[in-house]
Amino acid sequence: MQGSQQLRTDDPRQVGAYRIVGLLGEGGQGVVYRGVGVNAEPVAVKLLHARFSGDAKARARFAAELAHAGKVAAFCTARVLDADVEGDRPYIVSEFVDGPALSQVIAAGRSPQGPALERLAIATVTALAAIHEAGIVHRDFKPSNVIMGADGPRVIDFGIARVLDATGTLSSAIVGTPAFMAPEQIEGGEVGPAADVFAWACTIAYAANGVTPFGQDSIPAVMHRILTGEPDLGRLGGALHGIVTECLAKDPARRPSARAILLRLLGGTQSSSAPETLLIAGARASASGTLISAEPTRPLGEPPTRRIARPAAPGGERTGAGRRATAYAVAAAALFLGAATFLPWGRVGKLLGSITQPIDNADVAGLATQWGVITLVMAVAAMAVAVTDALTRRLSAAWAVVPGGVAAASMAAFWIRQDDLHSKHPSAGMLTADDLRELGTSFHVSISYGWYTAITLAAVLMVLSLVSLLVRRS
Repeated sequence: MQGSQQLRTDDPRQVGAYRIVGLLGEGGQGVVYRGVGVNAEPVAVKLLHARFSGDAKARARFAAELAHAGKVAAFCTARVLDADVEGDRPYIVSEFVDGPALSQVIAAGRSPQGPALERLAIATVTALAAIHEAGIVHRDFKPSNVIMGADGPRVIDFGIARVLDATGTLSSAIVGTPAFMAPEQIEGGEVGPAADVFAWACTIAYAANGVTPFGQDSIPAVMHRILTGEPDLGRLGGALHGIVTECLAKDPARRPSARAILLRLLGGTQSSSAPETLLIAGARASASGTLISAEPTRPLGEPPTRRIARPAAPGGERTGAGRRATAYAVAAAALFLGAATFLPWGRVGKLLGSITQPIDNADVAGLATQWGVITLVMAVAAMAVAVTDALTRRLSAAWAVVPGGVAAASMAAFWIRQDDLHSKHPSAGMLTADDLRELGTSFHVSISYGWYTAITLAAVLMVLSLVSLLVRRS
């Protein structure tokens, strides 16, 4: 919530008992102001877009939800301090956390890595565990709702999304942030704590790579990938990779709870810690060391749904594009290698008497030999591996080095056993080298340009496969 702007002409100067001194940002739920309380304490005042005129039930639901929010333990969250639901324009007052939003940190190219990313994961899942312990579902967890405070990350804006959604206030906001929505949320199903876990996993992957795991291009494309596609976790590694993968399961029943995630990150067991003890341990672990921070580059608000024209963060969108490009390059090399088996790999000619110059030379295609057949099969296998990586990431293109190596070995065997080529001479028919020797016929065999082309392509294929491994790990 750093970097408040000057108030606009139509902005209020007083909301309830709080003096408004600056504008922090504006999003789908409402406008956030920096305020000062009666004891001169800094607060964040969120003036909501929701209108409750004439709707006593909606007002009651909102008051009940805020009462639950006030019971959330103060672990890695911005506490709800006050609220007013009696007026036509309700507002919520929460603890002011001085720092940029995680979305601003990532946009500035300062994505947390290594221990800083682990502390971010622990802090945010600690906050979710505390929120869920209070019987609340956040429903709108995303990078712009994580503030990178001096004492560690804090999660904000919990406890209001469900009621605002019921009033229709969140319809535009939900459409604006599809990249962090769970499949059941998109399909209009029941939204529970598992949806927050899915959003948490998307946020951690986004923090690690600078790009969301299901892309951030068109809204329909992103939603389709969330419903049917596999996530692209980029350079996210270590224990977080496995945990995030589990949290992105399409079926909410297969996702671990926030408490279970926190236990795994802290190295505990399911029965080793009481809820409050676990939250305390999570808060301490997230606050140890220096967390990444950055000056905000724009007012706090909703994260962009479309790609921003800015230098790509290391390992972000460029890494994903580079991985796919390398995988396609491996596939292309495999395709050309397979095509090279149709070229002449050798030439066979008959030696006339004592004349050593071959006559009636005939080309023998690689595919006419067992070694060429093996090479073609391996080329097809390598291409399948690379295309699978490019389209689904279920298999690394680096595995193409295996069929590439087998193809190279097959071609080496062809070179060693070149005398085994069948003669194409009309008078000799398709006789083997041994047959020709038994007949006392002299013959000449030489390696042709197709073999050299194929062995070169096999080498290129293996080099590109190793390059794809380096790109994937970068």
